[in-house]
Amino acid sequence: MTLSRRLRAAAVVMTAALALTACGDPALDRDAYHSAQNIDDLAPVKPVDLRKLIWPEKDYLGLAYDGTIESGLQRRDEFGELVGRPHNLLKYFEEFGGLFKVKENKKIWESGALPFADVEPYEGTLKEFAEGKYDRDIESYATAVKNSNIPIAYSWGHEMNGWWYPWGYCSKSGEFKGNGTKKDPEDIGDACKGESKENTPEDFVAAWKHIHDVFTRLGVGNVIWVWSPNTAQGDGMPALKEFYPGDEYVDWIGISGYMYETKGERDNPAIFKDLWGDIYQETRTFTRKPFVIAETGSTASLRRPNDVRRLFNGTHKYRDILGFVWFEVKKVEFGNETDFRVAANPKAVQAYRKFLKSKRGQMFGFDPKQLIDE
Repeated sequence: MTLSRRLRAAAVVMTAALALTACGDPALDRDAYHSAQNIDDLAPVKPVDLRKLIWPEKDYLGLAYDGTIESGLQRRDEFGELVGRPHNLLKYFEEFGGLFKVKENKKIWESGALPFADVEPYEGTLKEFAEGKYDRDIESYATAVKNSNIPIAYSWGHEMNGWWYPWGYCSKSGEFKGNGTKKDPEDIGDACKGESKENTPEDFVAAWKHIHDVFTRLGVGNVIWVWSPNTAQGDGMPALKEFYPGDEYVDWIGISGYMYETKGERDNPAIFKDLWGDIYQETRTFTRKPFVIAETGSTASLRRPNDVRRLFNGTHKYRDILGFVWFEVKKVEFGNETDFRVAANPKAVQAYRKFLKSKRGQMFGFDPKQLIDE
């Protein structure tokens, strides 16, 4: 690295001010952990000191997948060979209520990646979580995490500001079409059905805090807490701040946002600002916690290689954006088959490989285990 963190942060002020002025000040110094305290004032967490992982020198290079952890490890290896570098943040999805998979998560950690568990509470209401109905499940999971003695990133109830999950918020977009007519019953968002229709931001905050408090009571100190809204906020959505549990309950702001197809378009130089600029600016009005782009991908056919370049360059410019997680999945989404995979577009693969070989690309990826062991 040619510049120290402090000098580089100063340089980024000028660059980002020109390129992304709508998004506030990106030049946050990684010498400090951006909560109420400086990093030197934080007591180390034993047995795992998470501070270097919460605000690392380099950026995370993440990958998300569907299927089992074992299959994800294999796909991580295959993707690393495809693009020229192993990824060090491995995200998987699981329904709430299962046991923490100690053996599998240790394999992720030993392979040189930080496990990132995205836990989806399909069963139960937010109020029931806040009232303690599922405490035994939470306690069992939390105890296993503690006993694993490895760090994990943990996100519960991601995209809570969307209408598509039952733990989300029922905005107008979940009930009505763009022309204002009522959606057909099968098309209504899951947050607009049954008891979920009564969800409030206060309910989500209460549930999050309760789960966090259970982990804390059990002495679980090896978790990076990731609060994960989506960039696609629906009409009539409350302010994002209302869903935020508070800095004492969150370590990372993990934003999900996707670069969707625009037919015939070969490039959009403003794609990074267009997608993440507004939500970045909004969150910076109530927290200075570091960002991770917790899910992203591109469906564009002609534009996808340039989307890859814009993602890397934008993430690199923002010193308080700690990296991104590419959603390397082909899935059915809202009734349509959607392919976010880099591997599906040879030119996107080339763009990915080329950036990682560049000088800027050297700032992406590191071995989290080695960082902790130093």
